[in-house]
Amino acid sequence: MKQRHIIGHYFTGYADWALKGLEYLKQEEGGHFSNRYAEENYNFWIEVRRVFDDYTATLPPEIVQMQHDHYKRRKPFGEYYNIVAPTAVIQEVNNELNRLAKSIEQPERIKQFS
Repeated sequence: MKQRHIIGHYFTGYADWALKGLEYLKQEEGGHFSNRYAEENYNFWIEVRRVFDDYTATLPPEIVQMQHDHYKRRKPFGEYYNIVAPTAVIQEVNNELNRLAKSIEQPERIKQFS
């Protein structure tokens, strides 16, 4: 999966939705997964959420909201330059999000579909 897709899934809420579905599946199967792919997928989304939750907790709420607007409503970052934060700060945040997304190890099955 490409970095921008991982970031987009986090800010649109897909990661939370995927985790809820996988947690439901885990409960239905007696507290464990019946196949390794579901467990790998579950661990991947847990890691995505942990990494991005830790980072976004350090950001001002306006920048987090800007990211949500960009990925949910397709608002260009240019609309926020020098309004929410200086252009350099927004670019730095985007670079750090890309770096974090790249650092998350993806299961082989997720890599195949990217």
